Amino acid sequence: MPLFRRRKPAPERRAFTVAPDEDAAYRPLTSAGALERPWHEHRAELERIHAACAANPLAARLLALTADFVIGSGATVSGHPFARRFWEHPLNRMDTRLHEWCQEWSRSGELFVALSRNAVDGMSYVRLVPALLIDAVEADPDDLERELRYHQLTAAPEGRYWPAAGAPGAGDDAEPEQVLLHYALNRPVGALRGVSDLAQVVPWLERYELWLQDRVRINRYKGAYLWHVSVENPLPGQLEARRAQYGRPPRPGSIIITDAAERWQAIQPHIDADSVEADGRAMRLMIAAGAGIPLHYLAEGDTATRATAREMGTATLRHYAQRQRQFAALIEDVIRQAARRAGEGEIDVQVAFESVLAQAEGRP
Repeated sequence: MPLFRRRKPAPERRAFTVAPDEDAAYRPLTSAGALERPWHEHRAELERIHAACAANPLAARLLALTADFVIGSGATVSGHPFARRFWEHPLNRMDTRLHEWCQEWSRSGELFVALSRNAVDGMSYVRLVPALLIDAVEADPDDLERELRYHQLTAAPEGRYWPAAGAPGAGDDAEPEQVLLHYALNRPVGALRGVSDLAQVVPWLERYELWLQDRVRINRYKGAYLWHVSVENPLPGQLEARRAQYGRPPRPGSIIITDAAERWQAIQPHIDADSVEADGRAMRLMIAAGAGIPLHYLAEGDTATRATAREMGTATLRHYAQRQRQFAALIEDVIRQAARRAGEGEIDVQVAFESVLAQAEGRP
């Protein structure tokens, strides 16, 4: 009997590949950015922020502060004549859109501006697409800043794809009637989507709101009381008769007359509701620090003198000035894209706002 058996040759391994066209109908669940979060996480954060801005007065005030300082008394547009025609067109009315755009940019962290071109005169009309409805941003894998198209959730299961301005297929020879412009704010390097200004402070806004609700309940219950009626040596059936007699508590200010066998006592809850002002201020400081503003911007003028308020506002004013430059560049790019689609070529346009420093000092 042989000591060793001859092993059978291993079966030949074959490489199985999938034809490229078999994946053509599938769309990835996440965007192409290396650091991009899954869409469900991004949407959940946006919904949380939008709910806070709709119900929380502090969140709404933070957005309004940004828009008030960035927009100031309004914008002035100069340069090519097309810029003024675009700005004042009845279907654009850019003066009335500035606050809405600025607040949405801060709230969602990005703006999706749809440009719809009129085939007759070449004029483009602007409308915003909610960031909550854009679930995918497709970009060149080799250059994430070169965005190609965007997918919008619609009532139809397949949704809708918007081409990006300047993407392949959107050149001068075959310019689509509608394109989507994407402007991301606070975007991390390697990501495609922007981040809201309130992303870091929303948890503290919610905690502060819950804390205030608890304080209201505690102070309400501090004033609540009930009557304790004790009857000494009750006869059979006497307690039941007293319960039926006092089924309804006496009204405030009424007079109670009893004999020595019956004693009334008001019982109040013992709630240790000492001063918690420091706790509330600590949470407001966290909110203000996350938003980049001092507390006196939130109507707490007793926390600083005029001199200290001026020094504390320096960093905030620099932040608003930087956001003002970013927003002006955004509006200028929208006008340039509309001009290019109208056949005007590359035009020179300047959008200027009232200086943030001048607003703070009350200068004209």
